[in-house]
Amino acid sequence: MKKRTKLTLLGLTVLAGTVLLSGCTASFCSVNDKAHILYCFDYGVTSYYETSKDEAGNDLQPVFEGNTQVYYKVVAPTSTSSGIGKANKDAEKNYVKTPSNNYFVKLDQLVLEGALKEEFNIEADYSAVTFEQVLTALDNQGYLKYSGKKLWENWDDLNKQLREMTQDPAQGITIDDLPTNDYITLYKRDMNSLVSSYRSCIAIKEGDYGYYGYANGLEYRNHELIGAKNGKVATTIQVKDWGYAWKKGFLEGLLIFPIAWLTETFVSAFKSMHMSGGAPQLLAIFVITFIVRSLMLLVTFKQTASSAKMQALQPEIAKIQNKYPNANKNNYEKQQMAMEMNKLYKKNKINPLGSLLMMIVQFPVFICVWGALQGCASLSSDSLFNLHFSDSISGVLFNGANWANGSAVTALILFLLMAGAQVISMLLPQWIQKMKRKKVASLGKNPAQNDQQNKMKMFTYIMMAMIIFMGFTLPSAMGVYWFVGALFSIGQTLIIEKINNSRTKKKGR
Repeated sequence: MKKRTKLTLLGLTVLAGTVLLSGCTASFCSVNDKAHILYCFDYGVTSYYETSKDEAGNDLQPVFEGNTQVYYKVVAPTSTSSGIGKANKDAEKNYVKTPSNNYFVKLDQLVLEGALKEEFNIEADYSAVTFEQVLTALDNQGYLKYSGKKLWENWDDLNKQLREMTQDPAQGITIDDLPTNDYITLYKRDMNSLVSSYRSCIAIKEGDYGYYGYANGLEYRNHELIGAKNGKVATTIQVKDWGYAWKKGFLEGLLIFPIAWLTETFVSAFKSMHMSGGAPQLLAIFVITFIVRSLMLLVTFKQTASSAKMQALQPEIAKIQNKYPNANKNNYEKQQMAMEMNKLYKKNKINPLGSLLMMIVQFPVFICVWGALQGCASLSSDSLFNLHFSDSISGVLFNGANWANGSAVTALILFLLMAGAQVISMLLPQWIQKMKRKKVASLGKNPAQNDQQNKMKMFTYIMMAMIIFMGFTLPSAMGVYWFVGALFSIGQTLIIEKINNSRTKKKGR
């Protein structure tokens, strides 16, 4: 193949990969999903009580006038794990005026009133509202603070209401209490950055998934970290169906959603067998990997068989290359060697571009598996030795706190297993070819042969490095997928080699 043709094919492959990578990783998170996650990062500053005194015996104020069942105090979060804490810290660094606690209290009041109306159809008269109703309404409807037809729509409307309230002194809020435009920009940016990495929104059953936000926010409402795990909480993710997936894109509907649906189904099935922790998720990834790789083997069977023949013909290929030791410098020898190689390929019905075609076919499947495992809601729930499959290995390893809880150790072991298995699976065919070439009597060093082998090694090393790097930076679920996939490849290579050896022995008879 001419160098220009090779470069053209490589360019087209890279271009296709770029298009697929940008088009097939669309987030399945709906506006309500994102609103639920945002609410986990900012429950507000109001802590609710059912008594008139807090734990220290301080007097508290009633939430509603004439109501003696619900009281509150202001507990403004300062941790950068919370939306308010992070925004206030950034505002301080950038010399941006922060809104007063009175603003946040009034905003919490509007959110609570909206939640009570939505959950219990209570409005105007709050004299009989109970403490339990407050907690239930906020737990179920508090996310509407950020929802609407589009994200942030309701939040913007609430702030407009607060601005209008400043015109009435009886409302107890002034224009100086409100956030500036610069603060609003900072707050939205920080909140969006806190949720941008969460994409596990493909659920086939309504329920609470994942671990998000700032769990201490539950203390402000309930004094107990109910549902909290490792300082974070689960939240509601809406059910997604095939129609929703098709609206996201062609491959999202064709491959990503079906793979995610199967994963979710297997996780649910394994959980029904009373498996706990992250075992259902781990087994589901194992099964999905086996199914995907088996289907890929069926689709690429012809090319796989061609590659197997190529391995079996290594001794004959080596003999041809040894006949033309100066093919890399002498055009005549180069042409003669190319002719003999083409005859050999044609005789054995081998397509030398088979491996490249297999890569082009496999690449979109890899992207879709990535999108599916990244989007599975169940993979963000539970953990295996404290490692969540939705977390990237790099993110876990570079967080010092994870070494204390053991999740970093689990991530490191997974990475080493994945990397080791990938190295063996990708180099095993070359090791086998090298062993076969040694059986061929060499007529001397063949620069053309060495040049071809070096190019093959370089290509393998680059692909291996890319997979290991992506396994390090992508969700841990992909690390498991590549580990199991590598084991599948090793088994496939060994079986093919055994078949080839059996055929060779039969021919020898």
